[in-house]
Amino acid sequence: MKILAVALPKVRICAVGHWPADRIDKDGFLILDSVVQKELAEIASLVSYECKEQIFAQATPAQYIYIPHSGAVRVAHQLADGRNQIVAFYMPGEPFGLGENGVYLNSACALTDCLLIRVPRAALDALCAHEPRLQQDCLVGAMAQLRLSQRHLLIVTHQRVLKRVADFLLECSRQQEVFDPARSVLSLIMDRSDIADYLGTSVETISRTLGKLEEDGLVKRLDSRSLWLDVPKLTNILNN
Repeated sequence: MKILAVALPKVRICAVGHWPADRIDKDGFLILDSVVQKELAEIASLVSYECKEQIFAQATPAQYIYIPHSGAVRVAHQLADGRNQIVAFYMPGEPFGLGENGVYLNSACALTDCLLIRVPRAALDALCAHEPRLQQDCLVGAMAQLRLSQRHLLIVTHQRVLKRVADFLLECSRQQEVFDPARSVLSLIMDRSDIADYLGTSVETISRTLGKLEEDGLVKRLDSRSLWLDVPKLTNILNN
């Protein structure tokens, strides 16, 4: 991890729910006013992590909230038997690092090289106490984290692995950083073992399922990390 001695970039938080048009930019992020941006710049720092570098460990003091500026983060929970269960992948604008009783509930590591805006929790709490609008925006960040947890729960409850994989691919296609809608091409930033862990199945099953989807013309493997998607047909799988 490196703390970068540069000016903090504008903080972007994914908008969750319905917001007035003047509060959301063209990319779907909340617009934070200049006063809030300035106050955040005084307490936050920009940090860089290399791919696979740990950001924080489960059950350690929850000192910071993180907001990805670029790259992606994998969050996992260590089960009682020692296995790690991936619970979410975080993209730019999706805050993570909420704790409980002062400690992190999960561990986090960089899925790719990434830049994160790191905000000390104590300083953020103090700032929110006298800045109601920032408090509201932070609540949106918490809602975004809850939404990802709910999405994961919904995906893994599909009995058929085919539906789990289709739902996962569609969820990825909603991320502008990894999906090119003009070409309908998805760039996977996680490997198959991560996908299998996230979906509660095996790597072999993921490979067979992708093969079945390709055989049926719903996806096409362009290379090891790029997939062409037939989004309407994948959506039909979930509706049938």
